[in-house]
Amino acid sequence: PATLAEAERKIVWLGDIFQKPAAAEKVRRGNQELMETLRLKVEKIPLDQRRRVLRLAAGPEGLVTPGAESFQAELIAAAGGRPAWLGPGRSTALTLEKWRQAAPQVVYACGRDKKTVTEFLARPEWAEAEAVKNGRVLYFPCALTDRAAAHTGYFASWLATGLYPEAYGRLENLVHPQAAIGERQIELAMPYVAGARIVESRLLDFNHRTLLVDFKSPQTIISTADGPRDGVETIGNSFSPPPVWGLHHQGGWEAARADLLAVLGLDPRRASLVFTGADMNNLAVQTASHEGLTVTALVTAGAESNALRSSRDTGAYLQPGTINIIVLSNRRLSPAGAARALITITEAKTAALWDLDIRSSQTPRAYPATGTGTDDIIVVAGGEGAAVDYTGGHAKIGQLMAEAVYAAVLEALRRQNGKALERSIFERLAERGLEWPGLLSRSDNRELVSGLEALLLSPRGEGFIEAAFSLDDALSLGQVNDVTAFDLWAQALAADIAGHPVGTMEETVGDEETPPVLRKAINALAAGLTRKRRPAAQ
Repeated sequence: PATLAEAERKIVWLGDIFQKPAAAEKVRRGNQELMETLRLKVEKIPLDQRRRVLRLAAGPEGLVTPGAESFQAELIAAAGGRPAWLGPGRSTALTLEKWRQAAPQVVYACGRDKKTVTEFLARPEWAEAEAVKNGRVLYFPCALTDRAAAHTGYFASWLATGLYPEAYGRLENLVHPQAAIGERQIELAMPYVAGARIVESRLLDFNHRTLLVDFKSPQTIISTADGPRDGVETIGNSFSPPPVWGLHHQGGWEAARADLLAVLGLDPRRASLVFTGADMNNLAVQTASHEGLTVTALVTAGAESNALRSSRDTGAYLQPGTINIIVLSNRRLSPAGAARALITITEAKTAALWDLDIRSSQTPRAYPATGTGTDDIIVVAGGEGAAVDYTGGHAKIGQLMAEAVYAAVLEALRRQNGKALERSIFERLAERGLEWPGLLSRSDNRELVSGLEALLLSPRGEGFIEAAFSLDDALSLGQVNDVTAFDLWAQALAADIAGHPVGTMEETVGDEETPPVLRKAINALAAGLTRKRRPAAQ
């Protein structure tokens, strides 16, 4: 869509096409409510204090910026910014002259373009801009920046908090009162649980959702956020939407936590919460049982922004994705049993990440992730019978904990990030930072690209690339040192595709950072296609 109004109409059309008019109307109305709240908040910012904002994107020969016919100017204005008008059409090449003309105070781009944008802004003549000098360069998910769609109101709000964090964090600028605005019940059958619910509340004018588990009597827990605690009456997992993350950091997490507890009516001495950027609407609840022994795991999981490989990646703050896990059983756990459960739960979480091939956000081409770096766990020690001291994998209760957590992490990542065990090769390439067909040096050869796509969608092509993924990981981890056998497979498959031996294979992959075995695999498929109609190699 070229305009926000057109995007709204298309949401309605999609509702009609898929016979889901009520769902489409809910999306449309939600967008309108967010945009109206945003309008009221923007009105509080004096015109002379509104910042000049420029959207940046990587183009074929440098940077581009939206033109006058793009919805991006509308979006910036809705967020309270002053958009630059640098050319007609939907986009225009960004020259140094236009950059200086725009004189941006804030710039933003999508994460995919971060490398290109960073390189340009590091140049002395570009670094003179106020946005660069003040570190006001923002990055957002590409799915939000690149289109006017179902989440436009959500993104405009997020952009606004990035433009004016100082104004949006002030209580006197609130449009809506801070209060709980609704709740829904969650079925949770444990002898000591009085009830479980997801409470929706409004803080800093944004909707938060919090899972709360209330106990019939005070319980002992161990939490990676709070440590071991006695006398706990309520535990929970709370989702804060991305637009408020920066505001929370600005005001301090303790203050944000205190505000949330007050709105929820919880006594901080009797409640223990963990926090996440994963939506509580995507909560996964899984139970495992055996002969009267029951374990339930409640999990939220997001692993697209800060998944990491422990022991390999750098410890630096990143916006939270977070895998939060709450585990309850109907058997009482001793302090040692509750502490040991943390290891079992973590092992099960990591097993799920590896089986899903979740990549490290810092080193996606080299390593699978082991966690997100901001994960938390709460284990409830309440239950019945003699206290269990050992909850490792050799114990039945440890096995059930692992099974419930593993299944819940898989479900939560599917619900939050769309990560399924079976997903396309093109998704898995993108997760490694390899955009298709941009990684090819001859991607302008449409016949070759379409032929490769057909092969990658076929069972043998897909299996070949999947094997290359696994072998590259094994090379990175030092588990494999020689891939000669894969070379022979590549030659045989290329010959099978071509109908005759292909001999030396040309270099087709232009991305120099493509992992070596994957490079061999794509070159082999391309060689088979390009020589399919040629005479046999001499």
